[in-house]
Amino acid sequence: MGTHPYLVPAATFALMAILAGISIIDFRRLVIPDGLNLALAGIGLGFQMATRPAEAPAQILFAAATFATVWLVRRGHFVMTGRIGLGLGDVKMLAAAACWISPLLLPVLLFVASASALLFIGGQVVTVGPVAARARVPFGPFIATGLGCTWALEQFSGWNMGLV
Repeated sequence: MGTHPYLVPAATFALMAILAGISIIDFRRLVIPDGLNLALAGIGLGFQMATRPAEAPAQILFAAATFATVWLVRRGHFVMTGRIGLGLGDVKMLAAAACWISPLLLPVLLFVASASALLFIGGQVVTVGPVAARARVPFGPFIATGLGCTWALEQFSGWNMGLV
């Protein structure tokens, strides 16, 4: 089944607009709106339905498994430390991001998100001082960076892996 030639650019534009909105709001208010997470998931699943409809159920299962796994990590951190280290919006955003990419690229997304967050915090410590290391940092913009990079790898660099 062939896809419309403008489908990938249109999906990319929609993805970048949503990710920009999430990043701006999360940096300002330390919250990721459910509506933007829902739009992220819905458009991602819509793209999967249009391009690989037979694999859409597996993509939904992957997103649900991503949500459950990241939520368990969040809960485990809370049980061990008594602090919430990862917001529920971030958990939902990672599940929504899983609607866009191959499961094989989730480690790449997590690496890019984590590395960019660490670089940001390192820059803050250098410019502001050690007190910046204890400040709350929004993770949504870094998840957005990871998703944008993995989407570009998959769609524009020939790493279109599918679901295997």
